[in-house]
Amino acid sequence: MDEQILDISFVLNAINGKVDSLTKQLSIVIEENIVLKKEIVVLKDRLEVYETPKDSHNSSIPPSKESIKSHAVKSQKLFATQSLRKKSNKPSGGQIGHKGSTLEFSIEPDFIVQHSPFFCTRCGNDLSQIEGSVIEVRQSVDIPLPIRPVVTEHQVIGKKCSCGQCCEVDFPKSVRSNNSYGPNIRALVTYLSCTQYVPYKRITEVLRDFFGINISQGTVDNILQDMSLKSLTAYNEIHDRVEQAEVAGGDETGENINGALYWIWAWVTNDLTYIFSDKSRGKLAIDKHFKNGLPHTILVTDRHASYFNMNVAGHQICLAHILRELTYLTELYSNQTWSSQLAELIREAIHKRKTDIWEHIDRDSILERFTKLLTTGIDSLHLKIIAIQKSLIKHKDHVFKFLFNPNVPYDNNASERAVRTVKVKQKVSGSFRGQDGKGADAFCHIHSITQTAKKNNQNPFSALLAVANNF
Repeated sequence: MDEQILDISFVLNAINGKVDSLTKQLSIVIEENIVLKKEIVVLKDRLEVYETPKDSHNSSIPPSKESIKSHAVKSQKLFATQSLRKKSNKPSGGQIGHKGSTLEFSIEPDFIVQHSPFFCTRCGNDLSQIEGSVIEVRQSVDIPLPIRPVVTEHQVIGKKCSCGQCCEVDFPKSVRSNNSYGPNIRALVTYLSCTQYVPYKRITEVLRDFFGINISQGTVDNILQDMSLKSLTAYNEIHDRVEQAEVAGGDETGENINGALYWIWAWVTNDLTYIFSDKSRGKLAIDKHFKNGLPHTILVTDRHASYFNMNVAGHQICLAHILRELTYLTELYSNQTWSSQLAELIREAIHKRKTDIWEHIDRDSILERFTKLLTTGIDSLHLKIIAIQKSLIKHKDHVFKFLFNPNVPYDNNASERAVRTVKVKQKVSGSFRGQDGKGADAFCHIHSITQTAKKNNQNPFSALLAVANNF
């Protein structure tokens, strides 16, 4: 009997040992399961990013950087936030009342060519001596060829006075060497480079093929540097006016200058464009040009931190950026509605600004709904959604500024268009020439003037002629 009890105790101890071993193994499996579940969540998150990639409709990625596959996938989708505009019943193309561009009749043509019949097509009688009348008029516009440069020789004449003094005058300031290019050529070279973004080599080819002028790329660069110096007075005037503006937009973009990363900054108003280049993307670059900030200006930008460290009268963040980001989050995480609700509120506010009478806009209701969304607990949602909520809480006073000032836009598209031209220049020309960023500085000086001229309905080439004639 005692032996049986001992056997049972031995078996129970063995069973308890196995249970303890299995319990330990189970706890390890549970811990591994927790780790694996976390990894699955992370991997799912990464996979969703690839299944719903960022493109031009839900981010700031330009269409030119989208892959062919992205275009194909996008064409098969229907995006609710593809545009802030609602579809109208108007036909595509130019609308009634739209001022188009057409070839108009000249009141005073340079040449008149008459086409008269010499004989009767019925009986064959001679009509050469019979006076005729104009039945129909047509005009053709062309340019004379060949276009050749005009060479002007300047001679300084010496005259001897009766008193014995030999007198002479100086050459005009525009004639600075034995052989030089006049202001028209200098303005044309500058226009081709800084307004049409033509590379140096192609500029030399245009001048040679069209005008028979053989000019070197080095001379092109010298002309641009000289035009840059002459433009400084106007360039600084643009800076001073931007500094005093009530509303201005700001943006920046990276640029390759002699293999180094520089930043091109654009500051714009409705009638001004001021661009400069700097190695820094931070407040250090801003302080070089705006030492006192923009104390009278409401600044419209993205959420780049440097702008919010400036001394300004107020801020309006770009809602186009916010809407694209919310669109992406709505597509990426379809199991939540917070991002779509906020996007709908922003679109509604923009629509009211566009369509409602200014005094009748229900601002209190919009701000109340906005505050409710910012205070909604979304801790269970994805980190990216939490991040944008925190960012908007930080900038809550800068979201609907455009509802309280009719001169403030709800996006910084104007400044984005200003920096986009810099990227076009980079794509076409490849880079800026000149040591220590001088080529980029010259482009910024001249481009600021031509873009400002365009905004004021002035011919940019005429503006460059004025600069070229500024001896």
